Amino acid sequence: MPLRLIVVGKKSSMLDDFESRFYKRIRAWSKFEIIELKESRAKTVAQRKKQEAEKILQQSQRFILFDEHGQNLGSKQWASFIEKQTANACLDWVIGGADGVDDSIKQKAHATWALSKLTLPHQLVRVTVVEQLYRALTIMKGHPYHRS
Repeated sequence: MPLRLIVVGKKSSMLDDFESRFYKRIRAWSKFEIIELKESRAKTVAQRKKQEAEKILQQSQRFILFDEHGQNLGSKQWASFIEKQTANACLDWVIGGADGVDDSIKQKAHATWALSKLTLPHQLVRVTVVEQLYRALTIMKGHPYHRS
């Protein structure tokens, strides 16, 4: 099953090694792609969010959005969700830019998940999501990586 992470903004060079390690591990089990969208340079927050929303919707119409107001799921729940998807379904996850996302993205999201009640930098969310996707796959495969 193809997995895609759609991210507004670039990855952090300080977190690159961590992300790359899990990216490679995921690719051993599943087609996985990270799509980076350029952050808008519009003058107002509303304009930036609107422009970024248009870019997100050009990439995906069915996605899970990460937002601190979303549903908190554990690693086993991520695995269960992925496992329930049909084999040919493409699963997309979206991480907005530094300003968050436009309401149109929140309304069109298939689901909204939170990693924490904390507001986190989107680069940190990105590496956390990549690691958690790997963790979910290991749970599904009975791999010993997940030890709880």
